[in-house]
Amino acid sequence: MMTSSKILALISTLAASRPFKPEEVNRLMETSLKPEVSVSNEYFTVYRARDTAKAPLQNVELRVPTPQSSRKDGLLLFEIDPSTCVTQEEAQHHFGSSPALSVPTPRQPPDSPIYLNYSQPWGSLRLGFARNDKACLVSVVLDADK
Repeated sequence: MMTSSKILALISTLAASRPFKPEEVNRLMETSLKPEVSVSNEYFTVYRARDTAKAPLQNVELRVPTPQSSRKDGLLLFEIDPSTCVTQEEAQHHFGSSPALSVPTPRQPPDSPIYLNYSQPWGSLRLGFARNDKACLVSVVLDADK
């Protein structure tokens, strides 16, 4: 089982591994991404994996831009089982103490996470935290759009 500090270090390593490639994400996350033709389109090839060897990481999705896309790099999303509780304080200690805050709108499901958004030279890092008593990290988005 991964500890909070290992999860945060992995997020940093993934961010540094750009441009995102399925083979490299598979290696770093110990998963097996497969193309999802049903959700891919002319702008993105979507790869998904449900499980990883690195519990508690799960539901990994990588969107790689196609030549028709205007994006320079892709989007990597994954979930973290809240049983390994990475707190907002730990995340802010690792990534910085002044992220932008993104709160769900009333139209979103009541269990939608609250996101800490970190602007990066390569794009944005968004860390989603559960809206319950423990407020553990439940989702990560690395959006390399720059």
